[in-house]
Amino acid sequence: MGLTLSYIAGGVSVVCWIIVLIRMFKESALKGIIGLICGIYAFIWGWMNSGSGLKNVMLLWTLAIVLGFIGGAIGGFSMIPRP
Repeated sequence: MGLTLSYIAGGVSVVCWIIVLIRMFKESALKGIIGLICGIYAFIWGWMNSGSGLKNVMLLWTLAIVLGFIGGAIGGFSMIPRP
């Protein structure tokens, strides 16, 4: 259950990252390349430019990251052997 949630959240994160990358390449090729190499730069850039129509994408990306951590924790704790 938890790992499935984590996998789905990872897929959503990749889709949101690609959407932000497209916007970055439209603004500048250098920003797009930096965002391609460093995902956290794309995440921060997306929030800094969320007023230009990226707000829903960034909210979804942030929610996906949080749900990924929660799913990973649930999956990890479910592996602990019970006495």
